[in-house]
Amino acid sequence: MRRWIAGLLITLVVAAGGGALAWWLATPDVVPERPVPERARAAADVLGDAHVYVDPSAADTYTDAELAQLEAAAAASDPQVFVVVWPATREAGYGSPSDVLHRIGDLTGRHGLYIQVDPGVELYTSDVGIEGEHYSIYSAVDDTTQTEAAAVLQAIDENDGREYEVGEDTGSHYWGGTGGTIAAGLLIGGFSGVGAGLLGLGVWAFARHRRAAAA
Repeated sequence: MRRWIAGLLITLVVAAGGGALAWWLATPDVVPERPVPERARAAADVLGDAHVYVDPSAADTYTDAELAQLEAAAAASDPQVFVVVWPATREAGYGSPSDVLHRIGDLTGRHGLYIQVDPGVELYTSDVGIEGEHYSIYSAVDDTTQTEAAAVLQAIDENDGREYEVGEDTGSHYWGGTGGTIAAGLLIGGFSGVGAGLLGLGVWAFARHRRAAAA
C-alpha cells in the first residue's frame, strides 16, 4: 500500500513538472519586469506629446527642416509613427531594439509603429500596441543614405494606410494557442507520469526479484 501511494505521488509530481515545462516552452517571452532605462524614459518624455525624439548624441543627424517633415509625416500617418533617433548601444540597460521600443510605447501609452534610427547604421521598426498587416524594416546598412530623412519618410509613407487593430495579442501561439498549451501540458505531464510509474514499477520488481533470489 505504501509503495502504491509513493508511486502515485511520484506520478503526480512528474505530471505537474511536465505541465510546467509545457507552459514555460509556450510562453518564452514572459520575462521578469526590469527597470526602465533612463535612455528610454527620456525618449518617452518627449514622445508623449511629439512623434520624433532625437538623442543629444545624435543632434546633428537631421536639419530642423527635416525634423519638421518627419514630425508632420509621422503624426499624419495611420497608424501613427514614432521615431527614435540615437546610436544603438548594448550598454543602455535593455536587450533588443524591439524591447526598448516597447518600453517607450508602454510609457507613452501611444500605439503605432515605432522606428529606431541608428544614424548611418540601420533602421529598425516595431509595432507597439497594435496588431494587423505586417510591416517591418530591419537591415544593417553600409552607407548613411539609408538612414537619412528621405529613407525614414519613405518608411512612414509605406506604413500609412495599413489595416490594424489597437491591442497586441499576448497569448501563446505555441501548440495552437492557450487551449493547445493546456492540452500539451496535460499530455506531457501524463506521459511523464506514466513513464515515471513504469520506471518505479520496474525498480520495485527488480528489487523484489533480488530479495527473493537472496533468500
